[in-house]
Amino acid sequence: MTRKQSVYRVGGLKGDHCRDRIEHTLSHLGGVADVSVDLGSNQVRVEYDPGKIASGYIEETLQSLGYSIQS
Repeated sequence: MTRKQSVYRVGGLKGDHCRDRIEHTLSHLGGVADVSVDLGSNQVRVEYDPGKIASGYIEETLQSLGYSIQS
């Protein structure tokens, strides 16, 4: 499996419950291998198989949870 890593700057992170919610939700998506959330820098790092899931779908999932993607 070829893995890719993407880092998203996410707005709206408020604490441990946000981190846990994001890690739980994204880790259950097919093709996602690893998720880590850094509350200090508001970054979500996702390692995934681009053949099974698109990074755009990961962004959509974060937005559906109520977070904004910052550039």
